[in-house]
Amino acid sequence: MTKKTIGNICINYELEGEGKNIVFVHGLSDNLAYWKPLSENLKNDYQTLIYDLRGHGESSDDDSETTIDLYQEDLYQLLNSLNIENAVFVGLSLGGNVILNLAVNHPEMVEGLIVMSSFPEHDEKLKRIFDDFDNAIDQGFVEFFDTILPYTLTDDLLEEYKELLESVKHEAAKTANIEGIKKGIKAGYGFNLTDRLNEINVPTLIIAGKEDTLTSLDIQEKIHENIENSEMIIIEKTKHNILTGRNIENVLNIITEFMSKI
Repeated sequence: MTKKTIGNICINYELEGEGKNIVFVHGLSDNLAYWKPLSENLKNDYQTLIYDLRGHGESSDDDSETTIDLYQEDLYQLLNSLNIENAVFVGLSLGGNVILNLAVNHPEMVEGLIVMSSFPEHDEKLKRIFDDFDNAIDQGFVEFFDTILPYTLTDDLLEEYKELLESVKHEAAKTANIEGIKKGIKAGYGFNLTDRLNEINVPTLIIAGKEDTLTSLDIQEKIHENIENSEMIIIEKTKHNILTGRNIENVLNIITEFMSKI
């Protein structure tokens, strides 16, 4: 992993492979490791960039008010510093907000979008859920993890990996950036890009979990409805976390097929 200074912060990233660029942007409380099951497979055919959002993983933060615009500006500056002129962008949840924002504000950089489990606007339902997340993170990472987990995995996976998830939770709590997560939650409040989505004219793929109760299908369908050159794929037996083990091969095939059309 490598770090690069962007403004007042250091961004932690990995850039591997050669060929057409694919840039991955993770979601709230995650880090670049979330994308490893995809990037490790795709780097043989493409140049892949994975990185930690500010206040996440090993990327630092400053005193700025964290917004989707700020996350997007960090990404824009990182791409410029790495001489990446254009790419296909893949974003999950919060990361989906970031790449949609980039596509609207810097369309020259965007060859295609793959948006997973994301939302184009912060409605009342999301506000209630985010309020719960915000209250939980104030109590600590363990409480936050327990609050968000039922939204991410289906009941059968929660039961199957119960012991492992307990271990992961307590291990992650040792290094979790509580303030970074809290800022990430607040960044979503007031986000509304729906009216500008029609400005996006690059190939766009929306991937949604059929059982997602956080960013439900109706709100993800708004992305599809407002981007003319888009399609939507719904994955069965899946909640907010698209990259469960049983979905990895399927998602890799979906991305590879999408890339072949760019």
